[in-house]
Amino acid sequence: MASIDGRWAIEIATLAGSRRFDLTLATVGTSLTGTAVGATGPIPIRNGTATADSAEFRLDVAAPVPSTLVLALRVDGDRLTGTATPGPFPPMSVVGVRTR
Repeated sequence: MASIDGRWAIEIATLAGSRRFDLTLATVGTSLTGTAVGATGPIPIRNGTATADSAEFRLDVAAPVPSTLVLALRVDGDRLTGTATPGPFPPMSVVGVRTR
């Protein structure tokens, strides 16, 4: 079981280009809390859960179009992979590395 607790640099591959976020994440039981910092500033994560090597949470982004991204991630040591789904649109690829 890999822990998602810590700091991560992630890239979300969008049709408009890659978007970077710096995540700070912490778990208590299966509850996941934290913050994502991107080009528009800090965004608190919402509805975060984590079990074993998987995590899911929501980010309310303001730009380029206001929307809620649902991130579903899998931890493998110091790497993250997964998807970010923007509402009714197809999922986008997410990759990341632990920074601390």
